[in-house]
Amino acid sequence: MNFKDLLHRYKEGIATEEEQKFVEQELEKYESIEAYFSEALSDQFFKKDESEEDYMANGDEMKSIQKVVKFRLAKVVFTSVLIVVMLYIGIFYGVSSIVDRMHYNPTAITQPKEHEYQSSDFFYDMQAYISLNMPGHSIHSFTFEEPKGFGAYEVSYSLKDLFTRNDQRYFVGLARGRFNYAMDGIFGRKNRFDIWKGFEKIQYDFPEDASEDRTTLKDKEVQRKNEETLRYLNELNPLSYISMSIVFNEDLTMEEFYSMQGEYPTLDFKWVGVRTTEPGTQWNENQPMHLVGFNPNFNDEASSNRRPDSEKYPLFNLMDIRDKRIDSEKDFAEAFGIHFRSRLAYLRSRQEFVELFDYNSYKIDFYDDALEYIDKHGVETYGVLVFGTAKEFLEHIDEIPYDTVYINKVLPTRPNIYYH
Repeated sequence: MNFKDLLHRYKEGIATEEEQKFVEQELEKYESIEAYFSEALSDQFFKKDESEEDYMANGDEMKSIQKVVKFRLAKVVFTSVLIVVMLYIGIFYGVSSIVDRMHYNPTAITQPKEHEYQSSDFFYDMQAYISLNMPGHSIHSFTFEEPKGFGAYEVSYSLKDLFTRNDQRYFVGLARGRFNYAMDGIFGRKNRFDIWKGFEKIQYDFPEDASEDRTTLKDKEVQRKNEETLRYLNELNPLSYISMSIVFNEDLTMEEFYSMQGEYPTLDFKWVGVRTTEPGTQWNENQPMHLVGFNPNFNDEASSNRRPDSEKYPLFNLMDIRDKRIDSEKDFAEAFGIHFRSRLAYLRSRQEFVELFDYNSYKIDFYDDALEYIDKHGVETYGVLVFGTAKEFLEHIDEIPYDTVYINKVLPTRPNIYYH
């Protein structure tokens, strides 16, 4: 809302108490400015070689009057210009700052500084959102936020596809809690919905009391797809690079997952889906099942010594595990759970961001329930996103306790043969 609208509401008598107080303060301020420049500015500012009295006494009377009129007019013009400038400054910086506070502000820095510099809240918002909600992706570098005034901003972020290792910067225009433009990136359909292919068993509820015939049909369809996946896997060139979604036949604890990760070092586990509801149930009868998880790798995000409040959100950056005393698999497994919970709790605390950037306005309620569930049942995984060559998968797939396997993408070879 701009000052003109506030003034109209004030004149109509419909302004809130806070708006009335603000308008009256602004009017009083501008009246004082006008009075000061009209009365207090010395005529010496416009001083000529002669005073007004000298004009009248020593020259032609008409010319003297003209000079006095010009002098007075110049003074009025100068005062008016100053008042307009002061009004502009007051409106732009005063009213604009109020509007900024009424909506999501990506330039805000509210987290405590642990070092000389601190990132914007928007950077942590994107970091948490992408790692939780976008398997196989990460925020690649720092975000940029440019204020445009009156609640408007242009922001950008760099999104990296961890499979192809390509990254791209995307731009978003915001204005008073709404998008002016937001194309692709986290808003693209592929990155919002297609990334869940392979996790349908978790995403879509199959009733436990389903008939025997229906259960048999479901099991046959799962078996058919698994066999097709394995057949295709055997036909691929051994060096083909694959992105595969795997759902386990039973949930694994973090200790069990960490042990599995160690058993198959050639397979690159890029995302760990975390159970947030009882198996076989939906989060909400009227809402889709949302899936969240975390990346168990240290180096897939841009390295930084910046982080949100480390007391509220310990191990928000998983790389901070290197500063901890880790002596056993149990310690690493516990660190995974702490990391996931911190990112989930942080995103839950960012309601304005979630309501604007997330794909579902009810996600705040989901994050609440997910936190409650993992606090009660612990952090366990129902499945993972894994990268590896066809040869590597064929060597280990029979050892992995899977229920379903699904190939998402295939590249002719690993993007970088020197660094896995």
